[in-house]
Amino acid sequence: MINQSVVAIWSGIFLIMLIGFIVTIGFLIYAVIELRKSAAAFKEFLEVMECKIAPVLEESEQTLRSLRKISDDVGTATNNISNFSGALYDIVDNIRALSGIVSGFREDVSLRKSALRAGAKAALEVLITQIKQRRF
Repeated sequence: MINQSVVAIWSGIFLIMLIGFIVTIGFLIYAVIELRKSAAAFKEFLEVMECKIAPVLEESEQTLRSLRKISDDVGTATNNISNFSGALYDIVDNIRALSGIVSGFREDVSLRKSALRAGAKAALEVLITQIKQRRF
């Protein structure tokens, strides 16, 4: 009897283990099926996103090219403005030099005019003095 009870106990344990093993296999099969469904859905999602992202990436590349062209144009404009301001500085410097020359020329003419006036006045005085001396 003891042998029969031990066999019955072991048979019960084996039966419980077998049922547990079958239930575990059932859960694993269900999990594998759900994983396949999830993988298929994820693959579909990636394909849809790839189709949607491609135009965005292309537009981003075009925007970057446009920004590079704009920055090159800004660099060129900055260089042109720098050259223009340098040319204006040279023009102002030349105008100052020309103004100095004109001012010097005007002073020279003014001095000559004053000298000529003083010389004419002195000559007139000498002439008047000589005329007065000959008359008397």
